[in-house]
Parts: sequence; C-alpha cells; structure tokens
Amino acid sequence: MRKTLLSLALVTPLCLNARTTDSEQVLRLLSDAKVEAAVLQRDASELTAFTHSAVSWKSYADQLAQIKTHVNKVAAIVEELKDLRIIASPWQKVAIDRVNPLLQELAANTQLIITKLSVNPSRVHMAPYKQYVAAHYDLAVDLSSMIGELVEYGKTKAKFEALTRKLEMPEQ
Repeated sequence: MRKTLLSLALVTPLCLNARTTDSEQVLRLLSDAKVEAAVLQRDASELTAFTHSAVSWKSYADQLAQIKTHVNKVAAIVEELKDLRIIASPWQKVAIDRVNPLLQELAANTQLIITKLSVNPSRVHMAPYKQYVAAHYDLAVDLSSMIGELVEYGKTKAKFEALTRKLEMPEQ
C-alpha cells in the first residue's frame, strides 16, 4: 500500500505537468486543420461566385464534391484532435471543444446543399438555394477564422512563455 501511495505521489505531478504544457501533436493537427479550413473557405467562395453566374448545376455538383472532400478532411483532423484531448493543455481542450460544433454545423449545411441540388438541380439560380450557399460560405469563413485564431493564439502563447523563461532571474 505504501509503495502505491509513493508511486502515486511521484506520478501525479508528472500528469499535472503534462496537462498544463501544450501538446505538440495537438498544435500540429490544429495547423493542419487551419490549412484545410482555408482551402474549404476558398472552395465555398468559388461556390458563392457560381450564384452570380449562369453556370450549370453540374458545376455546382463538382464544386460541392470538392467541398465535401475538404469537410471530411477537417472532420478527420478534428476526430484525431478529440482522441488527443486527454494530452492537450487546457486552452487546447477549449480549442477542440469550440471547433467541433462549428464543423458539425458546416458538415450538415454541406449535406443540405447537396441534397437540395440532387432533388431539384434546376433551382440552383433561385433565391433560397443562393441563401443556402451564402450561409455555407459564412460558416466556412467562421471555421477558418476560428481555427486560424486558435493557431495564432498557440504561437503567441509559446513565444510569451519562451520570453518569460528567458527573462527570469536566477535564484539567489
């Protein structure tokens, strides 16, 4: 029993330390998500441009297929992030928790647009479809901005911590 308590006493500070330091894996995945979300935003922008032109429904379908691919890539990254949540620092856990609902909303919206297109391809130039596309673009911008800001926060936090360590005075 005493050996177990001693082991626990030694392990607990290590676990606490691991939880307060940033996970390099989480940082890398957030950076990967940032890149994919930026591509997703660009794809959504192109889809939005279609609503101001006379492109065929097939062009919409092709663009939506690309968007779906990028949504799935971001979703895969977010799943990895959720799996790594246990080793994430507190701010990284918050980041993971904030990204997931927005991604879920974007994925649902993407599927809705695809469904609307497949049910009635001739209506791509009508106002309701254009509104779905506009809402999709807004969600893509929000996701890209949020992930980008979280990555920048992580970089700034790391710089601040490095400077703090550098400027600390030695004990006397």
